[in-house]
Amino acid sequence: MRRIRKKWIYAGAAVIAVSGLCSLIDHQSELNEVLQLTVTRCEEYEIALSDEPEETLQDWQKINSDVRYVLEFSEADRQCRIPVLAASDPDYAMRHNLYGEYDTMGSVFVEDTGTEIDTADNLIIYGHSSKTKDWCFTFLKQYSDPDYFQDHPLIILEGTDARETYEVVSFGRYDLNEEDTWLGWGSPSLGSIEEAREMFLQSEPYLIQKRRGIAYHGQRVLTLVTCDMAQEDSRYVLQAVRKVFL
Repeated sequence: MRRIRKKWIYAGAAVIAVSGLCSLIDHQSELNEVLQLTVTRCEEYEIALSDEPEETLQDWQKINSDVRYVLEFSEADRQCRIPVLAASDPDYAMRHNLYGEYDTMGSVFVEDTGTEIDTADNLIIYGHSSKTKDWCFTFLKQYSDPDYFQDHPLIILEGTDARETYEVVSFGRYDLNEEDTWLGWGSPSLGSIEEAREMFLQSEPYLIQKRRGIAYHGQRVLTLVTCDMAQEDSRYVLQAVRKVFL
């Protein structure tokens, strides 16, 4: 158990480093709003269900070869397909879109640590939230509502070789200012099935919503992380597990 905790401490340090720019980006957004600057291209990710066919993963990769996945979620009147970059420099990804332009909403990205991302036990994807627009990962905040949580149980992850369905199992909030805040969700390597189950158990005190009845047998975990724009240095975290079709 001590080894597991040490691994999670290192992971927590990485989470703080990656997401520490949220408040800075928020201040920049407010300044650009006053100056009436065009600061984001996030509208491109949202597609009304009646519109033309959406961009494919291959379409996004023609724009930026670092696009690794497309994250898809649907609601009653819209569908969003968000390109996900593999970013070797998270600070840059948080300030620039996939076109390489300065963008206050940055990119949605997974940190490329030099290991094989596609085989990570826990795929951690980061994205900014907005105070005023439903851009990037702003939609995650809706999972705090019990009805929304129950009505939106699935997220699709499209990669080069597969299109995977993930079942949302939990949604929580973590305050990085609290000294003992547990950050075990920030480790891409979960180790054994027992260690992964321990991770889910340790997350329970921080959960706002939880879905029961989903069995975990070692399938891949998807973790989506965004800022709580109402409070600096707090993070919303959604976790889902790959759906096993019997």
